[in-house]
Amino acid sequence: MEWRYIPFKHYEPGFKTGLNSAAIESVSETGQPIIFLAGWSPGCVNIGYSQEVEEEIDKEEFEKRDLELVRRQGGGGTTYLTEEGEITWHIIVPKDYFPGDVNRIYEKVCGEIAEALEALGIEAEHEPINDVVSEKGKLSGATLKQEKGVIYVAGTLIYETDPEEMFTVLTPNEDKKKDKQIEEFEERVSSVSKESDASFDDTRQALKQKLLEDKNWTESSWKETERKSAEKLADKYSSEEWIYRE
Repeated sequence: MEWRYIPFKHYEPGFKTGLNSAAIESVSETGQPIIFLAGWSPGCVNIGYSQEVEEEIDKEEFEKRDLELVRRQGGGGTTYLTEEGEITWHIIVPKDYFPGDVNRIYEKVCGEIAEALEALGIEAEHEPINDVVSEKGKLSGATLKQEKGVIYVAGTLIYETDPEEMFTVLTPNEDKKKDKQIEEFEERVSSVSKESDASFDDTRQALKQKLLEDKNWTESSWKETERKSAEKLADKYSSEEWIYRE
């Protein structure tokens, strides 16, 4: 089996959200698995499918910053994503590639992310069901979808984070509430920059090397059909009708 590897690149948030679906469609049609790494530019607030914007962000604080707002197609909580703060990793394969159930898939993939972190000098491990942690906190989490004969496993590796700024944007600016959230966040979440001297580039290289280890792969770029599909979806995921449910 020959894999397509699409190197790390920063993407506009709406387009990046559309790429996830475009990649699933491509693997469903061709049977050729894809691994890609990505970042966000500019930074964004990414809200879950069922969430309400006015309950998740402080509009005044949001508008002070060079951020975009997108609503993804999946569930989960609101995330605050910055250009140099996170690296997202994605593995999209035909459904018969991974043996076993969802728990075993998470164990395998999260174990590989932990090994990539160990190459950077960080002692990390898979914590069921879908997290990668060190003694200092969570470093990455994963999500899994099965559709169209494809398994999509993806996650976000935290390179660095600013909890004070995050909770200023994501919550009403109530000092006691914000201080408590920052304290709780710092107790349970870590980052590569907190635990290692590795650069952002070092981190993405470690991810690349581990995810491609023992695989037959070719470096690739997005096909024109994939880009067009992602662009079309980007218009949807960043539109006011979609974000604000107008």
